[in-house]
Amino acid sequence: MKRLDVVAGVAVVWLGAGPGLAGADEVKGAFHFGDVRFSLADGLAYQAEGKEPGKPTTVLVFTDFKIDRPAVMEAIETTSAVIGQVIARQGGNVVFVNLVTAGRCGVSAFLGGSHSVGLGEGFSAKTKASTASRITGECATLEPGKMFDDAYDFALTYDMPVTAIPRPTALATGGGEPGAAYLSLVKAIQAADFPTARRHLPAEQIPEQSPGASETKDYFHGLALNYPKTAKVTGGLVKGDLARIEIEGIDYEGRKIKGGVNVKRTAGVWRVVDQGYFFAE
Repeated sequence: MKRLDVVAGVAVVWLGAGPGLAGADEVKGAFHFGDVRFSLADGLAYQAEGKEPGKPTTVLVFTDFKIDRPAVMEAIETTSAVIGQVIARQGGNVVFVNLVTAGRCGVSAFLGGSHSVGLGEGFSAKTKASTASRITGECATLEPGKMFDDAYDFALTYDMPVTAIPRPTALATGGGEPGAAYLSLVKAIQAADFPTARRHLPAEQIPEQSPGASETKDYFHGLALNYPKTAKVTGGLVKGDLARIEIEGIDYEGRKIKGGVNVKRTAGVWRVVDQGYFFAE
């Protein structure tokens, strides 16, 4: 089975020019890890669920590029959306900062369009002001550090609004309309039902013309390698015209699999965007 990976993460909201978004007043500093060095160009601040229920934590995100903010705002897993845009750019860098406790910050990064780094939660944080609507301070290394062969250091300063994040809602049992559309696609692939399959496949998997009798077997065999043979929706989230469903099932070789599928509603029809599975045994 060809694996299509989906990066999971927490939702984030970027600050900057655009409808309904306030610009970051100040984001500056630099980040260095191994051969990667860059200055900050864009930033965000938001609150996410902390380790203890009812105690949110402030999360900051910094990049060295401008991003597609409307797409990030719409996404269910917005960190995945940001990282996806880095990958699509074939370059760029993102740093995630978690203000875990008073005086301490955790730092991770996605660098060069392909490399994830987790540096831990023991770095110095100096918070000058912190309210429900604004955060001002600095997260920095007190001295250069090293992870294996890679040296690192950074100084990230910020004075920017805290943005409220629209949250997705849980799908109905069975996945609601998005889940039903995906299960319909899985059955259509097994039945070589092209009219049904083309309604729910990504555009790049749909040929310009319906496959002829001699092509149908090979076409659906190729699809079957990338989709479950059978599937059951176990949960999911929806936000506007985007949904993510969690599934479990059996792949074309009879192995148990689990994973997630991102789908999007276009002209009233739910289509697969991407999916990622792993073996459950």
